[in-house]
Amino acid sequence: MPLGGVVTLLILVPNLLVVFFPVAGMPQASVAGAGTKSKLTHAMELVERVGQVSAFVVPFFYPLKVQGRLETASLAGMILALFFYYLNWARYALHGRTFRLLYQPCLGIPIPLAISPVIYFLAASLLFHSWILLAAAIMLGIGHIYVSSLEWQRAKAPLETVG
Repeated sequence: MPLGGVVTLLILVPNLLVVFFPVAGMPQASVAGAGTKSKLTHAMELVERVGQVSAFVVPFFYPLKVQGRLETASLAGMILALFFYYLNWARYALHGRTFRLLYQPCLGIPIPLAISPVIYFLAASLLFHSWILLAAAIMLGIGHIYVSSLEWQRAKAPLETVG
């Protein structure tokens, strides 16, 4: 029985924080700017969703086994990326659960909650020797980082726009 799904579950668990503890300080969408997303933004949101679904589903079809140097190095990369991801979720949970904290740089790394899962799944693609997961992680990276960078710009909006 493949246990690769553990890879997906480990990355999804901290996202439950948003379900049980809603985001505070969400910027309000301006009435004038509502519905004015560019075609590029719509396309990137689609790429992000396809990448997310693919990256979350693919690991369930692989066995979780570490046998050589590549697998060991990949697992180490996954653990570091996951640690950084959890660190940023802890920062979010412990410092007011504000929208801004979901995107704010940490240790000089921009949009860490977008970048760390991409690194995690890229490393997982090496662990599983999966070209399919590699493609999914690249799609996730392209879409998720683009969309998250837009959200970071929104998070930095003046406080008057924060509800």
